[in-house]
Amino acid sequence: MKPGWQIVKLSGTLGVHAAAWDALNTRQFRSNPMLHSRFVDALLKYFGSGEKYLCILNTEAEPRAMCLMNSKGMGIWSTFLPSQSQIGPALITHHSDVSSLLLALPGTTGGIDLMCYDTAFGDISDGNPNTTVKNHALTMHVSLATNFADYWSTRSKQLKKNIRRHERRLEEDQIHTRFVCISQRQDISEAVIRYANLESKGWKAGIGTAISVDNSQGQFYDEVMHRFADLGEAVVYELWLGEQLAASRLAIWSQGMIVILKTTYDEALDKYAPGRLLLREVIQSAFLTHPGNVIEFYTDASADQLSWSTGQRWIRHINFPRSRMVGKLYQVARFGRRLFKGHNPDGKASGQLATVEAFSHPSQLPPDVALLFDQAETEHVEFGRAWFRNLVDAVYPSHEGVRIYVARSGKKPVAALPILVQKYALGHRVESLGNYYTAVYAPVVSSDASLSDLVTLLKAVRADHSQLASIRMAPMDPKSPTYLLLRNALKAAGLAPFEFFCFGNWYLPVQGNWDAYLMTRTGTLRSTIKRMTKKFQADGGTLELLQTSAEVERGLTAYEQVYALSWKNSEPYPNFVQGLARTCAERGWLRLGIAWLNGKPIAAQIWIVSNDSANIYKVAYDEAFKAYTPGTLVTAMLMQYVFENDKVTKVDYLMGDDPYKKTWMRERQERWGMIAYNPWSVGGFFELGREVLGRLAKLVLARWKKLA
Repeated sequence: MKPGWQIVKLSGTLGVHAAAWDALNTRQFRSNPMLHSRFVDALLKYFGSGEKYLCILNTEAEPRAMCLMNSKGMGIWSTFLPSQSQIGPALITHHSDVSSLLLALPGTTGGIDLMCYDTAFGDISDGNPNTTVKNHALTMHVSLATNFADYWSTRSKQLKKNIRRHERRLEEDQIHTRFVCISQRQDISEAVIRYANLESKGWKAGIGTAISVDNSQGQFYDEVMHRFADLGEAVVYELWLGEQLAASRLAIWSQGMIVILKTTYDEALDKYAPGRLLLREVIQSAFLTHPGNVIEFYTDASADQLSWSTGQRWIRHINFPRSRMVGKLYQVARFGRRLFKGHNPDGKASGQLATVEAFSHPSQLPPDVALLFDQAETEHVEFGRAWFRNLVDAVYPSHEGVRIYVARSGKKPVAALPILVQKYALGHRVESLGNYYTAVYAPVVSSDASLSDLVTLLKAVRADHSQLASIRMAPMDPKSPTYLLLRNALKAAGLAPFEFFCFGNWYLPVQGNWDAYLMTRTGTLRSTIKRMTKKFQADGGTLELLQTSAEVERGLTAYEQVYALSWKNSEPYPNFVQGLARTCAERGWLRLGIAWLNGKPIAAQIWIVSNDSANIYKVAYDEAFKAYTPGTLVTAMLMQYVFENDKVTKVDYLMGDDPYKKTWMRERQERWGMIAYNPWSVGGFFELGREVLGRLAKLVLARWKKLA
């Protein structure tokens, strides 16, 4: 075969190329079951309408890359990707191979979209400055490298507590549980039928996505399970409560990897959490039957699901344009096509329909909504009621635009969106409820919150503000599942989102004790701490740590004296810092460090310790005493304390890339934001145009400078 790309038009199957496909999958993709020809051929059979092309990069020895492609029009080609597959059938590991494929596809090709590419196979965008990468889904896996006892010992206390609670509930109700694994070919069909009947009883039936024996989805999964069962590589896991099927999972495997295809449970038995109980049984069984392998879930993992994982990574959409300019123009054209083809922003989102209520102050939240915020607070202080209550009271005490929108699924609150509505000449702008004190923001969501819940919230915001121009949410963790959920929800609500960089975030994963940590720092830092501690003490200096409500007022007085003599601008909202310190002292979170020199405060820092993390919120020192490096001495005192007494697992500088932060911290991540425009309002239409033109202008200018 001549080296280079070969383009083959398919007729419903990989045909004679299946063996080469599977061999390449084994060589480069760990024989991934979802990329096996048995799975891919079933996709083509049931969902492969229209022209599909197999692209083969031949070498003198064997194919180096293969992928299934179809034309999307406008000169753009995309991997074939029905919704039944969570990763695209693209066996490509080198970005240069995609670049050469651009020239080999029929017609004039403006770009290639590799949809749902699994980053476990490498960073295929590496080295290509023109690619656009979008995080699509945060998937998870469970490594079976050790044993179940070791795995379970590393799970969170909350997860283990929840499982024990559900088990006790079953015992109290005298319900016997039975875990079943069905893997014999002759039993698979009946198990798939039971799965379909169970899924058809739930919410998926209401939106038409449940599988059944009568639809193509049910027939597809039945055939996939049989194809893998022929080689003993399929299993249906079931959990029975008494004589009632409570939960079921479909799985396939090949060599070292198990893939969970589908999962469902009986929603009428929700109080027993049968889905969670089955998952634990599946993982425990897999440690025995597939030791050393890995379970891949290929899902957009919720916070609850991630608590089971031993690892997570992004599934990404990667666009390879012929040039960067073509890529930007294509993004604009794609949005325009969606806009003018009659996209209805008021259409119902998929999933269960949520109801929405709004509150103007955190103190108004009902007890069950307050509990939702309290649970979010265990992830970060800034997600809790105490933070928002202090923010509103100190910064926005009389602002009419403060709103907390809450979505309920049935009677249960599942998501909340704290926002600030601002009026301007052409309408309303909505922002995340925060200001420059805010180090991280996120919608407050329960473990089972869905995309549709956030879509419902956003539509309620827009319905209450008919001239809504834009929604701006920042700063956020771009690696969090909530970030992706919000971005997708903005799109699904008929808005046009754009992402932007906010600031760098330096942090320290704590490993070992204080002395061991200090030895990893620079000799200069260690010498400074030793020398200046001796000099500081000799000249009458002392360090003090304040934590309690009885101490907080004295500490705040010292902090304000230092702050007034520091290099920093005056606090526009001094009540915020005071209120935060008092609240943290009440909760046992406050760590207020002060350096005193002969009774005068010369440096002060406010740290908040919660959820095994120490967050550094405010630092200041009197510049007249800079020679003592009092800030360094206070930081060292607090670091040693949170290491040895609080036993934290993380120290976080929160905001900014100031050089001194790298002295203490080891890792850097970024905080990003997103702004979404409403093209259906006058203000939003003009702001969207300005955004697009501004980004294109920057691109053209950068290109011109590069060529100049």
